[in-house]
Amino acid sequence: MKGLAFDVRGSIGHFRRPDTTATQMTYPFITPTAAKGLVGAILGVEDFVTADQVGIELLRPVRTVAQQMSMLGKGTGAAFNRPTTIELLVNPAYRIYYTGEEYTEQLATALAEERSVYTTYLGAAYALTKPVLHRIYPEVVRAAAAEQEIESKSVVPTALIREISLKTDRYYCRAGGYLRHYKGGRTFEKSVDFLYEKDGKSITFIPRADASPELMLAKFGEEFICLI
Repeated sequence: MKGLAFDVRGSIGHFRRPDTTATQMTYPFITPTAAKGLVGAILGVEDFVTADQVGIELLRPVRTVAQQMSMLGKGTGAAFNRPTTIELLVNPAYRIYYTGEEYTEQLATALAEERSVYTTYLGAAYALTKPVLHRIYPEVVRAAAAEQEIESKSVVPTALIREISLKTDRYYCRAGGYLRHYKGGRTFEKSVDFLYEKDGKSITFIPRADASPELMLAKFGEEFICLI
């Protein structure tokens, strides 16, 4: 199975948590559904639904700032300004690993030609980004869950972890409530929680042998990447 990795960077980003209303909070890094949405925008597929899988690596430390913005709308009659406190990600940067049988070839071609059909952004229209191809992997191999430690540069679904090997120079964080599957028509199914290192350093753990097959551990070259 072929795979690829591409990078996205920006000065700000915002991946809104659906459970926040008056104050708009952000997830600490790009969501898997947003990462797949970027692929749909690149390829020009509206309402992009796919069984292909993605993994996410943090290329910069997670930093956030609260900002009050003047939003428009949701009033009757003429539009009005609506002061809203919003949490933004500062200087976000991610490496998106992508593999699957549906769109990998088309995506590799589009990224190699630096071509995108729709505008790409980091969760909000004011957070523009340009995807850049990092590397193509001719063969992505599913890694068997052996009873041994592995080290991954990607964020790790907590359901994939049997035991963590803690290191003193790591700042471990948990991020919960990410939507797992996009079913089309603005509907989602299931959720997933992640363990990540705030500065983007690798995480060492023993994977669960009985984890859901939807949470795949794969080798991109010599790197272990967690896919959903």
